[in-house]
Amino acid sequence: MFSNSHFTSFSTAQANGLIAVPVFALLSALALAFIVFRSIRLVVIPLFQRNGPTCRAPENLFFRTQLGHYAASLVLSNVFLTAAGLVEFFWVKQSGIHQGSMCTFQAVLMQIGTWSTCFFSVAIGVHTCNSLVFRLYQISYLSVAVIAFGWIMSLVIALAPVSQAGVYGPVTVSCGVTTANPSKIFGLEAFPVILVSVLSVIIYSPIFLVLRGILHVQGGIKLTFKAQGRWCALTDSEEYHRFMVAVAKTMFWYPIAFVSLLLPIAVANMVQFSGRAIPFGADVFAHVCSSMLGLVNVGLMYNTFRVLSPVFHGSTLPKIQVDTEKTFGNDATTFASVR
Repeated sequence: MFSNSHFTSFSTAQANGLIAVPVFALLSALALAFIVFRSIRLVVIPLFQRNGPTCRAPENLFFRTQLGHYAASLVLSNVFLTAAGLVEFFWVKQSGIHQGSMCTFQAVLMQIGTWSTCFFSVAIGVHTCNSLVFRLYQISYLSVAVIAFGWIMSLVIALAPVSQAGVYGPVTVSCGVTTANPSKIFGLEAFPVILVSVLSVIIYSPIFLVLRGILHVQGGIKLTFKAQGRWCALTDSEEYHRFMVAVAKTMFWYPIAFVSLLLPIAVANMVQFSGRAIPFGADVFAHVCSSMLGLVNVGLMYNTFRVLSPVFHGSTLPKIQVDTEKTFGNDATTFASVR
């Protein structure tokens, strides 16, 4: 790979290998487009038509809850990562990366996507923990303030380096924080992914213990190591407990996907931070992983819809529906009666 101050060229073999990044980004784009258009049909349009059967669709009800608001923001954050991956089509066509507005644009997209994905991954975990572990009442409109803060923070962090010469530029296979700024490589790219990976372990550990019946938080923290009585320790409703176990298990896959698909690029950033050059193939692999996140999260979201569907279609007990309303943060099931 040849580089000068304005252009970083790829060999034919490198360009052929790099094509994997935008191809997986395109698959993510198709998946994200599917959920966006389906949500428009099932969420936005029913607001005006008041179509009863459509209003009972899991997407319609889920995206009107606080948990749904955070999940929608996570999907939108994946759009930025996917768009950054699609820019690789341009670099492959040019057989190299040009320093300029397109390069800066890709770097900004990647930064917005990384920070917002990190933020809303934590938001989903905190909301799930508050609901299942601490049984905290979910304040109305809290999600609006949290989401606004997350997007403002992501935009400010991503756009701030644009005014500083030499921060964004070609880096191996794409555009990002250049190796001339090692502290910014760590602070802007590696740090948020590593931090959220650690926070995910901390946040989801009590959820796991509650689901296993080991941890019980009600009037104080209680550990139950005997298998007998674990099921009744969490809730008086066995049906609700079983349902929430299934829902929470779907939530576990989100941090797993986050760590699995974004940690490789954080490792690549740490290698660059240490002053060593990362192999071209390894950097391609890291960017392929990040480009797949949108596709994987869409699949995980529809797995969540699959679990929620029986409640939203009224095939479960009213007790489960009432408790689910508390968990999601607002009365989602009231929309099911709209005609």
